[in-house]
Amino acid sequence: MSAPWMKFYPRDWRGDQALRSVSVAARGLWMECLCIMHEARPYGHLMLNGNPVGDDALARMTGVSVDEVAALMAELRQAGAFSVTREGVIFSRRMTKDH
Repeated sequence: MSAPWMKFYPRDWRGDQALRSVSVAARGLWMECLCIMHEARPYGHLMLNGNPVGDDALARMTGVSVDEVAALMAELRQAGAFSVTREGVIFSRRMTKDH
């Protein structure tokens, strides 16, 4: 069971140039991803029940269309807002470092 809270540094969030370069919609989706990753095992990875969360599942989990999720994740990827494991799992560098 994960903690009911997570560390969040507003100054770091607002100062992250990769995040500043994307749309507010992409930043909002990334915040949803951070919340999912807080509950994930391993911590900080975009996983659910041991499986990577794909665009279809992320769309259902966030109430956003699959096409919009795909476009926003591409925007985040291009900006370098997240990293990807060798297995293709998206993860938050900050969350994994802090954990």
